[in-house]
Amino acid sequence: MGAAAVKLRFMRPLLLLTRPLPQAHHFAAEAQTQCPPHDLLIAPLSGIVPLAFDPAVFKGARGLLLTSVNAVPAVAQVAKDMPGIAGLPAFCVGPATMQAAQDAGFVAYNCGGDAVAMVAYLIARRPEGPLVHAHGVHLARDMVAALGPEGMEPRSVQVYEARATNWPPSVLTQLQARPAGQVCVVPLFSPRAALRFMQELQGAELQDLRMVAISAACADNLPPELRALCQIARTPDAEGMMAAIADVMSRIAADGLRQAPVTDK
Repeated sequence: MGAAAVKLRFMRPLLLLTRPLPQAHHFAAEAQTQCPPHDLLIAPLSGIVPLAFDPAVFKGARGLLLTSVNAVPAVAQVAKDMPGIAGLPAFCVGPATMQAAQDAGFVAYNCGGDAVAMVAYLIARRPEGPLVHAHGVHLARDMVAALGPEGMEPRSVQVYEARATNWPPSVLTQLQARPAGQVCVVPLFSPRAALRFMQELQGAELQDLRMVAISAACADNLPPELRALCQIARTPDAEGMMAAIADVMSRIAADGLRQAPVTDK
């Protein structure tokens, strides 16, 4: 008699993405190819709203400072309307923002992955000013305060706002109705996102959550029981987050294989 077939069963994790829709869809597509098999739920906690601004702030600029992909569309529009802007160097916080700036036609530079590294990069290389920092309402780092004393003539302009959006009741219902044992992996890309996530839970008791945080500051906004199970990305960027998520999912899969029932049917 031939050997009996062996079947291992384990539950695919659920990836919960709370980023604004464009970024969430892009990240989800990348996760499909870079992470173990998983289910997906996209439930944004914020939406990107363009803001009106005076483009005169860009007159005479010698460089651009971009700390988010969300600022790129506004700067690209300025480049279409104002001669000379399209040829300026764009100093970008990380690879995703650099790619977006390159796609918009700028000569872009990756400045290290987070605002702290970006400031160090700029101080070391001392690009000629004035430099215009196009950013959102909520700032991780005040570039004007950081670079002004260095003589780089920084300017600042708000071009978008990440406005909080509330989950419809169906999101919590879906999370609470997960099959028993299904782990929900929750990436959080900013300290503010961690606070918003906890607000949306509204005291609901959700089992089997695994948090992935972009930084220690982000993780520290979680309650102790979730902070203890939180993995922090090695680098504070999309690539670091993807690697951390893949690692968490791989360990979930390995645990599932060890615990899965074995059948011969």
